[in-house]
Amino acid sequence: MYPTQAAPAAARLRLTPEGSARVQSATHEIGNGVRTAMAITAAEGLGLPIARIQVESGDTRLPPAPVSGGSNSTASVCNAVAKACEQIRDQIARAAVADASSTFAGADPTVLKLHDGSLVAPDDRRESLQQAAGRIGQGAIEVYVENNPPGAKPDAPSKLYTGKAALVGGANLKDRMQFAFGAQFVEVRVHRRTCEIRVPRAVGAFSFGRIVNPMAAKSQLMGGQIWGISAALHESTDIDRRQARYYNDDLAEYLIPVNADIIDIQTIMLPELDTQMNPLGIKGVGELGNVGMNAAIANAVFHATGVRVRKLPIRLEKLLDAPAQQA
Repeated sequence: MYPTQAAPAAARLRLTPEGSARVQSATHEIGNGVRTAMAITAAEGLGLPIARIQVESGDTRLPPAPVSGGSNSTASVCNAVAKACEQIRDQIARAAVADASSTFAGADPTVLKLHDGSLVAPDDRRESLQQAAGRIGQGAIEVYVENNPPGAKPDAPSKLYTGKAALVGGANLKDRMQFAFGAQFVEVRVHRRTCEIRVPRAVGAFSFGRIVNPMAAKSQLMGGQIWGISAALHESTDIDRRQARYYNDDLAEYLIPVNADIIDIQTIMLPELDTQMNPLGIKGVGELGNVGMNAAIANAVFHATGVRVRKLPIRLEKLLDAPAQQA
């Protein structure tokens, strides 16, 4: 289990009648793919090809966003972007139904959608985006929105502008708990004489709400599984207590897995719809992939050797006296 959290976020969205958009947020890209997630969200909300979406981020002059940590970025920022898309859609739809010469005159504006470069009704009546957006009487439509996630205090968005972003969710809500879920399965092989440990097979199954970018999500989960193997079997910071210095202070000495250590790894993503967390139903995925991997490997080592190791990493020296521990 990993807590599903979100924080207040702001976004600016600008749409031109020609059908191109620019979305802005100060969120920063650390390899989590948040820029692509923003582009996907804006493209879906505005009914445009993703190639027509320009994303600007990583600048403090842009609308503020929370820190990229706690698996919250996509849930926080993309819900602000989606809210901005809805405001633009609403403006265009209301202008269309108020125009007596419009295809949608007198219609319910809430049922009109932006799709495939057009304003579309449920009965497939449609107008081009350029025609529909032109009724608003300006060259481009721009909105600035703030989004406050469920459970956050009313003043949370204003504190965001002073650098104070509060994550909400997980187990700290009054009326419910919010988590993403996963299960890790591993096969380990322990050499009978040398106690060398290998993980020839790892399978992870995860359920984490709406998947905005399947490729990026799977890559993050797989990376988390490998990270978990690394933490369980390799990683340790060794200190020379006489000199008060680290022995292994670079990547040449700090042990992490290489390609040869990862043989067969499978990542399964299960579909889930849960809109109680936020309107888009997004749960964080960043850290979910490594939750449980340490325990799975430790359990498998115990199953193979009878030795229960309770301090990581599980290196061969901890298993060399396995017969004595079993006795």
